[in-house]
Amino acid sequence: MSSKRDLIGRSVADWKKSEHHGAGTWLAERLTSVVLAVLTVWVAYSAIKLAGGGYEAAIAFVKLPLNAGLIGLTAIFAVWHMYMGLRVVIEDYFDKTEGRGFYLFLIFLLSLVLLVATGAALYLVHQAA
Repeated sequence: MSSKRDLIGRSVADWKKSEHHGAGTWLAERLTSVVLAVLTVWVAYSAIKLAGGGYEAAIAFVKLPLNAGLIGLTAIFAVWHMYMGLRVVIEDYFDKTEGRGFYLFLIFLLSLVLLVATGAALYLVHQAA
């Protein structure tokens, strides 16, 4: 039977193996959270400003380069944040035998589709007369 000291020593050794693993993802999640907090304030302000303006007001709003850029940035950071969060959930709760690689591919594909759709929508708005 092992003593309490052996258990503590063993778990410390396990922690050391993955000392830096995940630190970059953790930092990126925090960065995207801060950026999204700022962009969310802009989105809320813009939504209030556009409320009741109708379709033409919304198109005119999106046609402004600053607004289109901020919409694009919001989409990029939101999708990136979503991807990282879902990836952590899949890596933590799915075993490799349960198709973890397939689910990781699906969330990557979903993220890519969302970014392409946002980019295409912004492009189409700017091409409309």
